[in-house]
Order: sequence, then C-alpha cells, then structure tokens
Amino acid sequence: MSLSHPDLKNIVEEWLDSNADDIVLGLNVESPNDLLEYERNLFLLLMQLGALIMAWILKTRLQDPSFQKYAEQRVLSNRTTSYRHATNPNTSVNTLFGNTVKLKLRYFLPERRRGRKRKGGKRGKRNGVGVIPALDMLGIQFKSTPALASEVTQSVIEGPSMGAAKQRLLRRCISFDIKTLRRISESFAAVGLKIRDAWLREDNPHNTPLVPECESLRGKRVLISMDGGRVRIRKNKRGRISKKNKRHKYNTDWQEPKLIMIRTITDNGEIDQEFKAIVDGTIEKKDAIYHLLNAHLLARDIQYASHIHCTGDGAHWIWNLLVRLFDDLGLDSSKITCVVDFYHAVEHLSIVADGRRGWNKWKRGKWMKRLKRMLKKGDVEGVIDELKKLARGRNAKAVKTQIGYFEKNKERMRYNVIKEKKLPIGSGAIESVIRQVINMRLKNAGTFWNLENAEGFLHLRSYLKGKRWKIIEQAVINHPLGG
Repeated sequence: MSLSHPDLKNIVEEWLDSNADDIVLGLNVESPNDLLEYERNLFLLLMQLGALIMAWILKTRLQDPSFQKYAEQRVLSNRTTSYRHATNPNTSVNTLFGNTVKLKLRYFLPERRRGRKRKGGKRGKRNGVGVIPALDMLGIQFKSTPALASEVTQSVIEGPSMGAAKQRLLRRCISFDIKTLRRISESFAAVGLKIRDAWLREDNPHNTPLVPECESLRGKRVLISMDGGRVRIRKNKRGRISKKNKRHKYNTDWQEPKLIMIRTITDNGEIDQEFKAIVDGTIEKKDAIYHLLNAHLLARDIQYASHIHCTGDGAHWIWNLLVRLFDDLGLDSSKITCVVDFYHAVEHLSIVADGRRGWNKWKRGKWMKRLKRMLKKGDVEGVIDELKKLARGRNAKAVKTQIGYFEKNKERMRYNVIKEKKLPIGSGAIESVIRQVINMRLKNAGTFWNLENAEGFLHLRSYLKGKRWKIIEQAVINHPLGG
C-alpha cells in the first residue's frame, strides 16, 4: 500500500516542529558572524528536510508493486537476454542530500543456459550480471541517484585531485571516502566511453545522444582546431607482485592526448558566441582522433558548411589527418582553408633571433619586428630568404631546421589572404583548451593514469570545459544499466 500525500505533510510538519526554535533564531542576529553561522545552520537543516523527502519519494515510488511491474516490462523487454526473478534483496541508494535510503526491490538474473553445469573457473564477462528494473527505470546507477552521480563526477573531474573533490563535496554535506568517489566517477566515465564507442561504430552518425538534434553546421563558417598534450600512463611490468608494496612494478611513459575543437565564425570574422564550442579528445593511438572528428563533423552535416577553416601548429599529424579526412568526406577543396598559427610561426623566428650571440636586445627586436611584418603580409619566401642569410657558422644547423619549418608550411602561412577572408590566423583557443582539459587535471605532478580512466576523464572533462555537461549527463543517466 502506497503512502499518501498526508504522509509528506506529516514529514514536513514534524521537521518544522523539531527545528522551529533553530529557525527563528535568525530573528535575533546582531552581527555578520551571527548571520554567517545562522545561514550555514539553516542550510544544514534544509538538507535534512531534503533527505527526509527524498527517502519518502524513493521508498514510495520504487517499492510500489505496480511501479516495479511496470519497470520490469519496460526494462526487461528491451533486452536480448531472458531474465528470471531471483530474490528481493535490500538495496542501498545514496542521494544528493547526503543520506542513504534502504530499499527492498525485485532482483533479476539471466536465465540459466541448458546443458552441462559449469565446473568452476572464472565467470564470463557478463555471466551472473543481475538487474533491478526499478533502479534502471529511474537511471539510478553506481548506488547513487542521477543527481548525486553527476555531482560527484563533476567534482572529481573538475580537479585538481580526489582529495580536493572530497572537500568540495563536504561543503555540500556529501561525505564519501576517496574510494567511493573514485568508484562513482570512474563508473560514470566508463558509461560515457561506452556511449561514445557505440556512436563511433554506428552507421548513422546522427543516431547518438551526444549530439543535439537541432545542432547543425549547415550554411555556417566552421573553424576546426587540433592540438596535443602530454599525460603519464601507468602500465604494469611483467612479473610477480612485490611482497613489499603488494603491487606490480610499473612504467609511467608519456602519451599524447589529442584534442579537437569545432566552432563557428561570423561573417565579420569573430567567434560565434551563440554556438557552444565542441570539444572532445582521445589518448588512443592510430586513427582514434580521425574517427572521432569524422563522427562529430558528419553528425552536424559538415558537407553543407559554407566554409571550413582549420588552424593548428606545424605538427605533421594535424595536417595529414585533415587532408585525409576531407578527401574521404569528398568536401569541396575551394571551401577549405588551412593556416598555421601565426604566433607559433613567430616563436620559430624567436628561436633564430635568440641564437644570434652577436646581437643585442635592440637588434633582435628590430629584426623580429621586420620579419613579423613580412610574415603577416604573407611574404613567406622573403622570410625564408632572410633566414638563409643567417644559416652559416656555428648556428647554421639550428637555422636550417627553422627554414625547413617555414618551407613545409609556407602555403599555410598566407596570412594576408586569410585576413582578407576575415578568418582567424591564430589557434590560441585550442591551446587554452589543452591547458584546461589536460594540463590542469590529467598532467598533475606525480599523477599516473590507468589508460581507460584517463580516456574516460578526458572525454568527460572535454564536455565539462566545453560547457556541454548537460549533454553527457543526460546520455549517461539514460543509458540502460548493463545495456
């Protein structure tokens, strides 16, 4: 028998009666400190009320037999595996208000296969995985309500550490140990990767919750930026577990996470602020970043964009990937421009100037100013000629290296043409994203990552810093458990 609304009224009235004296203390505040303490205490009291209401809601809704039957029909009918009712265990669910609600819910296991009984050994990857349809129906995963799972994960990936996330959550009256924070956030990230991997295998790129239905690049001037960062990945060495530390010895090699950023440009050459930046990335090797960029572009109808402008530094992998991708997509080359970041090019000039021992500060500055002016006018050949004049003596080899850089990228350094088209000549935004997404969380000193966790956190942090958390949050909480 379900509880009725009068029960909720009783909960609120009992809470109010118990805390009325503390509530009216606010009428006697006389100083900033009094108001400070009162407001904090009131917040804690309201959290207690929220906890009481959430406990009543979850028990009333989830333990309702009719709702459980409805959830069983909806959840189990969408699965290819047949399930049988096994038991009604006690289940714990944590809420955003910091309380744990004990529930008794129907639990289902996969039907046993006919044939010879298993004689032991390890279970298969999916054998023995049970389902609680009532929880699945409301997106309750990781023993947490959707709001709590999202809040914990945001706090963890925001950084800079698990300890900082724990303190941040404590201010919200959410008290978990670091092990629990890690379990929730890593599980949330694993589901996010599962959704993304399913999308990359999908024949129809539009069939994904990761891309809003109304978001399209049709008729827009599109800006694509790419860059890489660095992160240490922990990989166990072969051999036995150390008796002293009770764990494997491991290597911590550097790997290069690669990020993409897609934005739109107005006719005046300014960044369109109404279009939220699309940020995503991967640490996986080979063609992972190619397939990721390809999916994002196809899902937003890149073939109908009015113009595509690409910016980046001089890294060969960026330009090789873009040439291959645009060829595979069959895009009109007349609608595509590529430019090496102007400020990266200037840094290469600085290397030459700094290597001239006989030059004082004034001479270096004068030379740099003249070559920057030539470069901005698109006179790359003139810049190369000036560099060749300096390619002699002790620093000849270093200067020739920079000459090679300009010769390889000279067609992407026609800055005068780019500016005439009212397109940006810099890639500072993607460098800022590299710092925010990778350096400030994944590249912390002394931090070594499991590859899968690093990939999951990189994916989630890209959405968070791109101000698209709502998209990934909705995708994860609506993803069927075990689906």
